[in-house]
Amino acid sequence: MSLDLDRPEDPSNIIDPRCHCTRDALQALLADEPCPCAVLDLDAFDHNLALFEKGIAGTGKTVRIGTKSLRVPGLIKRCVDRPGFKGAFLFHPAEIAYLHDTFKIQDFVLAYPVMSMAEADACARAVARDPETKVAVMVDAIPHLHLLEAAAAKARAQLRVLIDVDMAITFLGQLAGVLRSPLRTPEQVVNLAKHVKDFPHLEFAGIMGYEAQEAGVGDGSFLFRRMKAASRKQVTSRRTAVVQALAAEGFHCDIVNGGGSGCFPDTAKEACVTEITVGSGLFKSYIFDPINHLKDFIPSMFMALRVVREPRPGIVTCYSGGYACSGSYLPPRIVSPEGCSVTSREGFGEVQTPVQFDPAKLQLKLGDIVVCRFAKAGEPMERFNEVIAISGGNVVNRFPTYRGAGLWLG
Repeated sequence: MSLDLDRPEDPSNIIDPRCHCTRDALQALLADEPCPCAVLDLDAFDHNLALFEKGIAGTGKTVRIGTKSLRVPGLIKRCVDRPGFKGAFLFHPAEIAYLHDTFKIQDFVLAYPVMSMAEADACARAVARDPETKVAVMVDAIPHLHLLEAAAAKARAQLRVLIDVDMAITFLGQLAGVLRSPLRTPEQVVNLAKHVKDFPHLEFAGIMGYEAQEAGVGDGSFLFRRMKAASRKQVTSRRTAVVQALAAEGFHCDIVNGGGSGCFPDTAKEACVTEITVGSGLFKSYIFDPINHLKDFIPSMFMALRVVREPRPGIVTCYSGGYACSGSYLPPRIVSPEGCSVTSREGFGEVQTPVQFDPAKLQLKLGDIVVCRFAKAGEPMERFNEVIAISGGNVVNRFPTYRGAGLWLG
């Protein structure tokens, strides 16, 4: 079924001025689909992919896809296949076997330490099964090394380790960033790198540092802009000092990973960085709207709710929809029809979401869809078995999510 996607004058039909699809088009395409459903504007997704590649062109860096920000294996593969991308930045060990066996991906960084033998075994087995597969696991403490060594020795495999360096800063007396690694100085990082030598089945591969205070914070506030500018100076200095200190002790960093979607061009300018992790910018979830580096990126992931009741004039009720994201309360946002909002009494609900509107300006009836955006990118995909991909006015694919593939990833 091919649809005319020319945008009409009626603002209630527009999802986003830059999107390649309208609500009327989705209404027709999703007529027989159960809702809520996740809908991907594949043209917008590919547009965003190209912007990441353009942003690092000429820097000598590569891009690693952050899987937690997609959680759709087919889209992860779509990224890894691009010339500017290299490997996957994982959030759970179970991803390794699935992505290797399904898509033959062989380059992995596990972004979080493991502290169970089952998870360490999953990392070691992947290398034992395929010697061409590279698995680098994040560490920031000696107990992490003991566990990985035990698993690697058992599997007769060689595991790579990355040392996680804290990139949070203090700004105006407050913590800016996230609470990850306890390692903040070159001396602390070098000390742990020296301990890696004590474990025959482990190999030092480099460092990672996540500047969350830049990657996920908007530029709308003067205070935030000042914080981010201060952070960039400190992060660049800290990361450079760590790499230099390691080199002075004979440790070569094959991988120096940093970034995030919201600061990828800045991180790419650092001489010592070898690769940048990105992810959320591909879906352009709404918390990334205020970030200047992503102003040309287009929202690509949406949720469609269906109207199932009309309890009173000016209010319709959609089935389900209460897919809030973690952290502070971050519910979805209605983006089409324009002028709609959830009620303050119920909000986005567990099994129903009342939507209010001005009946003098808009009519919603049973069976109509209401289009929403999520606050975060990959996390909401845990609520769906598949993503319906639309391109050129057609449903062109149905991508299973990790959930749809039967993976439980915490």
